[in-house]
Amino acid sequence: MTDWAGDLKTRAESLLALRRDLHRHPELSFQETRTARIVAERLHAAGLEVRTGVARTGVVGVLRGDRPGRTVAWRADIDALPLQERVDVPFRSVTPDVMHACGHDGHTAIAVTLAEAMAARRGEVAGTAVFLFQPAEEVFGGAGPMIEAGALDGVDEVYGLHLTTRDPAGHVRVRPGAAMSSADFFDVEVVGQGGHGAYPHLSVDPITTAARIVLGLQHLVAYELDPRETAVLTVGQLVGGTKHNVLPARAVVRGSIRAFSDAARRQLKERLTAYARHTAEAHRAEARVTFAGEGCPVVVNDAGAADRVRRCAAAALGAGLVAEAAPNMASDDMSLFLASRPGCYFNVGAAPADGRPRPHHAPEFEIDERSLHTGLRVAAAVMLDALAGHPAPAPGTGVA
Repeated sequence: MTDWAGDLKTRAESLLALRRDLHRHPELSFQETRTARIVAERLHAAGLEVRTGVARTGVVGVLRGDRPGRTVAWRADIDALPLQERVDVPFRSVTPDVMHACGHDGHTAIAVTLAEAMAARRGEVAGTAVFLFQPAEEVFGGAGPMIEAGALDGVDEVYGLHLTTRDPAGHVRVRPGAAMSSADFFDVEVVGQGGHGAYPHLSVDPITTAARIVLGLQHLVAYELDPRETAVLTVGQLVGGTKHNVLPARAVVRGSIRAFSDAARRQLKERLTAYARHTAEAHRAEARVTFAGEGCPVVVNDAGAADRVRRCAAAALGAGLVAEAAPNMASDDMSLFLASRPGCYFNVGAAPADGRPRPHHAPEFEIDERSLHTGLRVAAAVMLDALAGHPAPAPGTGVA
């Protein structure tokens, strides 16, 4: 195989420029029109077959190689978050209260550059590469509609990566099996009887009832779930009332459930509903429990696909930079693609070298941009290997 590594290196400047442009112009879920336009234009210019408007603002690019092989998809998410950026860089967001605080700008730039690199060397590419640019990952809204729109039709396997500030730049982490937790968002509306704060006996206080529900929900994980299961139940909001001396008629508790198995996920959803209703009833109130949509299932990596990523990453970077990932309690609707086709979703370290925390989904989020080229090298190695259907190249050859 000719020198892919050298070719990819020549694209480093373009890769960085694209990431910074996308970072400067972030767009919220299902509003990614500028991002989608840029992606489509770049794919068209590279000679790919392009579909736009998939799942509203998604883009699908198809590259048909000149050699026989399989059909493999690469997925990148394209949306940003409703946050005001606090990072002082020349390419900081110019959109008020919107920023790329999870690395999706990097994912998109890597995928576009990968498609361009493979298209430029179509004669060496086996099979058909399908590039999925998915909207609305942050609200778990884009993967399902893309699948319904036929984005995975004919696809044998699907891969993707996530840049993470939890790992050092240049490192790759991959985990076979359950890798990221499920996520379900819930609302508990507690309905009581409003009244004067001086006469609580004439009212039904929804705030104290909601508080008891909040405290008791932790019992479900600590005492009702099998201790060998991994789960988190978090309450992120309790809203109710208007003034110091007024008991409101209602209060709302909002939170999330995350689990690593379908059984634990079902159990916690069922018990949360029953517990909230019965606790409210004991306080002469009513609890109305709702869950937002279908939620997001567990990200489950195929063992063979995870092994492919591990071998290809070791060939591209060196075995010392590749390790097994720990279970991740964050969630991602890449899980829906992986529930439909075998594949693997893996992590590429992007933590800045100064050691200061840059948590995801925070205004201070920032990546070490060297991680972009690391991601591109591993992505190319995985895709070329998966398309051809052969073992990973030996260290020092191929795209390493």
